[in-house]
Amino acid sequence: MRASDRGTFTPADAALIGSLSRYLAEGLRRAMLHAALSAERQATEESVGLVLLASDNSITRADATAELWLAELREGSRNVPVPPVVTAVASQARSIGNRQHAVTAAVARARVRTASGVWLLVRGSMLGEGNDAQTAVILEPARPHELAPLIADAYGLTDRERAVTQLVAQGLQTGAIAERLHISPWTVQDHLKSIFERVEVSTRGELVARVFFEHYAPRLTNGTPVGSDGWFIPSAAAGQPRDSG
Repeated sequence: MRASDRGTFTPADAALIGSLSRYLAEGLRRAMLHAALSAERQATEESVGLVLLASDNSITRADATAELWLAELREGSRNVPVPPVVTAVASQARSIGNRQHAVTAAVARARVRTASGVWLLVRGSMLGEGNDAQTAVILEPARPHELAPLIADAYGLTDRERAVTQLVAQGLQTGAIAERLHISPWTVQDHLKSIFERVEVSTRGELVARVFFEHYAPRLTNGTPVGSDGWFIPSAAAGQPRDSG
């Protein structure tokens, strides 16, 4: 991407960019993660919205907070009466509720980012039984632990590596992790080795600190806003050097 009055890239230019690609990619992943986490709001009664849907997914009732979230989710597609994530969760809730004789731990839920950058947790549940039963859908800002999968995604972890990371964060040892995931302890160790390489740590304690506490928790606690470049804005006055840590 160069101005039209400049020549094409040289092999040396390509080699330079190639040598930096790893760091550029890491920066992009981190920037997206910082924006997602800093946009998280603490869920309170005022920020939790409730929507009731009929069996055809039409809205029969929504409180004021839900109306605000629905408006944000419709941003860019105002001709859609009900945001797709809401109808999807409602349909999932009906599917789970209609398994009358099945024992399942499935939960109708999804995460979605609004136009303002807030990550919402969307949960659904049937109110009663039968084809005409209404479905309740709750919309609320996602808490940090609900964003944990997003943190793992930023480091490019697989689903299995993400599950291992979550159990490590809970303090489980190798044997307990193996039992929980129905895999061998040697497989757990293989996953840990891969996780350590991706996150660039060497111990479990460093893993937990790197993924969350070292970079994000202090800034989230302080309510530090995020800037246009995806990094947290320091509390110093505008014009001060940006925090590079």
